[in-house]
Amino acid sequence: MALKINDFYRTAIDCAIDTDPRGRDTVEKELRNIKKYYDKLDDKKKEYFDKDTLFNPYSDTRILNIAEDKDIKKIICGIDMQTSELLLVDRLNEKNYNIDLVITHHPNGYGFVNFYDVIFMQADKNALHNVAINISEGLTNKRLNEVSRSVFASNHYRDVDSAKLLKLNYMCMHTVADNFVESFLTENIKKENPYTLSDIIDLLYTIDEYKISAKRFNPPKIFNGSGKSKVGKFIVDMTGGASFDVGMIEALSKAGVSTIVMMNISDRLLDECKKYYINIVCAGHISSDSLGINLLFKAIKNKTKENFEIIPASGYIFVER
Repeated sequence: MALKINDFYRTAIDCAIDTDPRGRDTVEKELRNIKKYYDKLDDKKKEYFDKDTLFNPYSDTRILNIAEDKDIKKIICGIDMQTSELLLVDRLNEKNYNIDLVITHHPNGYGFVNFYDVIFMQADKNALHNVAINISEGLTNKRLNEVSRSVFASNHYRDVDSAKLLKLNYMCMHTVADNFVESFLTENIKKENPYTLSDIIDLLYTIDEYKISAKRFNPPKIFNGSGKSKVGKFIVDMTGGASFDVGMIEALSKAGVSTIVMMNISDRLLDECKKYYINIVCAGHISSDSLGINLLFKAIKNKTKENFEIIPASGYIFVER
């Protein structure tokens, strides 16, 4: 059985829904609501509707270009596969690498235009941590609008145009991978039941992607609290498109959260965490992205029963899982 680009895309989405922190039932309910909304639109409005949203709840994961709908046997994947990396792929193909698909983790093209829509999943996610849903929705909407304004003027299609000119198959996979790393770390931290922040750091060092990153002098770090600080009630926040609104820190503190394990943190959020004495463990951005991608690739292979070669590029730490 051949694995085409659309098959790969649909499978990635299905695998991500399996690990979505909101749960499959909630995600499918959201998709049904979008379908009801779409069905009520007139034909003129349907022309401008993103029909992928009828089955794909992740606005930052999209097929960006299909130059040739070939069987997927060899993939080059990187954290940021932009025009310079696309030129690299073209050069590699000249050297007979025969790359079938280019995957960028961070969103691009029309996976970047409205990528912020995925931020709304944070409302349900933080409600699961006992933040009142009205507060969670209000703060999440505030952050979503802020991010939407920040990317409005971007040159969204620059790299997609390069892929078209170079005749390369091109897609982005963001939240579909981030769901995996958040789920994986949440399960492992719960299982190990760490007592102090140093125990969380020790746990991260048992995971290959973080070990490799540490050897590259970019290890997991404690940004607030100390190694002796008790973990208490913890959450892992690594999926949902972007960091949450600064006001969510107070809400999480009132919900009893003592420790947040994140990829990275802005000074604005960190200052708020210090104000509420919330411990912060930053596992690492690129290492966490890589872990999520590796887990996603494994899930796709398991679900499709198909194998494909992966060439890592642009900072992506490939580990066979």
